[in-house]
Amino acid sequence: MVQKTNFSDLPEDLVMEILSRFPVKCLLQLKCVSKNWYVLIENPIFIQKHLQNINNPTSYFVHHYFLDTMKSGFTLFQYHDDDDEQNKLVSKSHLYQDVLKTSAHLWEVVGPLNGLFLLYNDQEQDVALWNASTKEFKPLPMSQPLNCPNSFSLCSYKFGFGFEPSNTGDYKVVWMRDYWDMYSEDWHSPTIISIYTLSTNSWRNFEEFKVCSRDVAKSSGNTYLNGFYYWRACKNDKIFGFDMRNDKIVEIQTPKSFVSKQGDLSLFNDSIAMYIYEPIIVGRETSIDIWVMEKDGYWAKKVRTGPFLNIKRSLGYGNNGEIFLEVVTCQLDIFDPFLKKNRVLGQHKNGYSLQAFGYKESLVSLKKSSFCNLVC
Repeated sequence: MVQKTNFSDLPEDLVMEILSRFPVKCLLQLKCVSKNWYVLIENPIFIQKHLQNINNPTSYFVHHYFLDTMKSGFTLFQYHDDDDEQNKLVSKSHLYQDVLKTSAHLWEVVGPLNGLFLLYNDQEQDVALWNASTKEFKPLPMSQPLNCPNSFSLCSYKFGFGFEPSNTGDYKVVWMRDYWDMYSEDWHSPTIISIYTLSTNSWRNFEEFKVCSRDVAKSSGNTYLNGFYYWRACKNDKIFGFDMRNDKIVEIQTPKSFVSKQGDLSLFNDSIAMYIYEPIIVGRETSIDIWVMEKDGYWAKKVRTGPFLNIKRSLGYGNNGEIFLEVVTCQLDIFDPFLKKNRVLGQHKNGYSLQAFGYKESLVSLKKSSFCNLVC
């Protein structure tokens, strides 16, 4: 007679291995099964294991704007390896208004980092962190870096989002701001840098002369890597890195050939990369070269993709080099530079896409400031 083994009798490491293959929705329900399972699923080591599990596939999050409702939102697309099966929508759109409870639009989305997004409301200057898998949402406290006179107006800003790679693994938000003085008709100098730390739920402000927000470009998706968040200079002649360890900004040169072309900064196979191309013109073929920074100041061209025809613009990049492209027909494609093939994510008849991201489900909680050092 075969003796049955209860799941509770299995070794903890085996239970952890089995449960790490489950989707987030199931794991949130399983936390209610027993106290032991609750503790296991809340364990930082388990959260890391789940995030890195090969059975936690990469999906695609598209940030778009709906003309009929005049609201922006997310749509999640599930990735399929089977060529005979089309990508399918696996969740409904998550309207920002449902999350922030505000009537204003969100214009800034940064991430994802370990499944977390940074959201910013341009009109009301609300900042928040959001785990789209668990629906956990954390508004950040107001940051008022200046005793601003009435003549000061916030006219330029950039965000960064990362964590300090130490034993605490504390998340940080970087907010770079430039103010215009209407009385003097000139920019306020220096630039104000505000740093939010999750463990203290507070901001710290300091002044910076090396860089100003109006001279750097917003990154295409997540550009946090190994303790640094990166932006490219608008002229493509350099990139700036913010060191999360000591809150310092470093400057790294790029090849002179980048300056005469259009560029986007993103990740490529766990490296910082520049996606370089001629300005996209409808009706003209466009190729995109992927250059990887192998060490500070040294760049190497890894992949040439394309040529593409009838592309309006690129909307973002996945960590493994996937390129999100908006076609003239309002169709959104994702191109794999290794398989040399496009996948259609869908058409938006009632709006248009703003950004696209590679995304993995995550159990990372915003209620804790540390959960061990996860790898992006």
